[in-house]
Amino acid sequence: MSKFDCIVAYMPTGIVVRSICPYLRSKWVDPAVVVLDKPMRFAISLIGAHHGANAIAERLRALGITPVITTSAEFSDGLCIGIGCRRGIGSYEILKAINSALDEIEADLDDVRLIATVEFKRNEKGLIEAVDMIKKPLMFVPVREINRMDVKETRAVMVGVKNVAEACALFYSKKKELILPKRVYGGVTIAIAR
Repeated sequence: MSKFDCIVAYMPTGIVVRSICPYLRSKWVDPAVVVLDKPMRFAISLIGAHHGANAIAERLRALGITPVITTSAEFSDGLCIGIGCRRGIGSYEILKAINSALDEIEADLDDVRLIATVEFKRNEKGLIEAVDMIKKPLMFVPVREINRMDVKETRAVMVGVKNVAEACALFYSKKKELILPKRVYGGVTIAIAR
């Protein structure tokens, strides 16, 4: 399983679950798994929402397949925090930046639905540790999705993506309303949307 970013399985869910169980390690390293039912009416995001399972299930809608999404981040209301950070930054700096940004809009962690960042931050240890500490979902936005968005270009274009913090906050937000434009706190960039 570690050889794949995503597995789309066209077989009963029970068979998929029994087949992958011995190989599951953690939500941070397991690939996305989407299961298609036999008549190809539903695409079930089974595991790996962090790795794009929900997005893949949604893309299959173009083929007339209904996505089945059960992750809490998709249904709860709240703020979406978009984060960009320097490579190797510590969890303390990230937590401090999140709290500073929330203070600016007079909100707190209870108001936050999820944290989002660009896909190439998937292995950023400090970011993963920080998000684990505050017990919020961490979602990764594919570069191609960000580059298709109508967002202003930032210095992130130097690494092939036109925007990180604002685009990631907006991508998962319900109302697509930026309530805190990009702010830089040391080596961390934060934006907040609802």
